Amino acid sequence: MGNMVRNKSETCIFCLIANDQDKETEVIKKNKELVCFRDIDPAAPHHYLVVPIQHIHSCLSLHSGHIGLVKRMAEMGKTVLQDQGVTDMKDIRLGFHQPPFTSVDHLHLHVLAPSSQISKRMQYKFIPRTSRFVTEECLQKRLKDNAPPVISEESLNQNEPHGCFVFPMLEHYSNGSIINCQEPYLETETGQ
Repeated sequence: MGNMVRNKSETCIFCLIANDQDKETEVIKKNKELVCFRDIDPAAPHHYLVVPIQHIHSCLSLHSGHIGLVKRMAEMGKTVLQDQGVTDMKDIRLGFHQPPFTSVDHLHLHVLAPSSQISKRMQYKFIPRTSRFVTEECLQKRLKDNAPPVISEESLNQNEPHGCFVFPMLEHYSNGSIINCQEPYLETETGQ
């Protein structure tokens, strides 16, 4: 297993960045657990990625023990925004792309500001509560509730907000439980 992890860290671009092995990427902030850098294809005036140094495949790999990690990722993202001069913290968007909509198979939080200025050509990638993009708040709630990540098939074909959920890629969730794709786990904005 050690070789598998070593090989992944040698080929994953985010692992290379996190371990100071990519000379082209400027790291904006780093601690023992996380690293933050600019997105190479920014969708907003401020577009950063926060990644754990430890290789984690995606938000589908997370469980309730990762709630603190998700919180710390969001905290680092917000701190970087403030350090970069962003003052309107209500006009930001923080979230994760979900497989199969990820471009790099390493957990990463998108930090965008101002969210009102997300590029028109890229807005579809960052619509909260869609099968493509889950906000950090929704991910934390799902992890806290320990609810299985489920969504109906018809919802996958729509680009509309549907509530808090995580898109299932496989029939079995990472903890071994079977995903019920017939009944979506959703929460409306009114909490119903």
